[in-house]
Amino acid sequence: MKSIASAIRGLSLVFCAVLLIAGSLFISAAPASADTVKVIMGGKKGLVFEPAVVNVKAGDTIQFEVGQLPPHNVVFDKVPGADAALAASLSHKALEGAKKTFDITIPADAPKGEYSYFCLPHRGAGMVGKVVVQ
Repeated sequence: MKSIASAIRGLSLVFCAVLLIAGSLFISAAPASADTVKVIMGGKKGLVFEPAVVNVKAGDTIQFEVGQLPPHNVVFDKVPGADAALAASLSHKALEGAKKTFDITIPADAPKGEYSYFCLPHRGAGMVGKVVVQ
């Protein structure tokens, strides 16, 4: 009887150890979560992006919100490697009205560097911004 109880206790300990190890693998294998950064288009200072420069990682999302003096949009013109297709894919050329939002997600394979953008109707007024992918 003692040997059966001892065997069951031993198997229970092994089973618990296996569960703990398996559980820790799931916890450590969780992917890094992407961040979301908010940019106001047409802020309290007029025809500007607030903030004018944002620092992100590949995979992060930038949420643009129309503030004052709409309509606004975001057109990327200078990106690392002068990749016109990447600039076009990041751009949101549709003009958006007050309080509208849209998201732009930096591709996971995007090269590091500076990405310049502007608001098409207000570029002449200096409404420009920059994304720095780190």
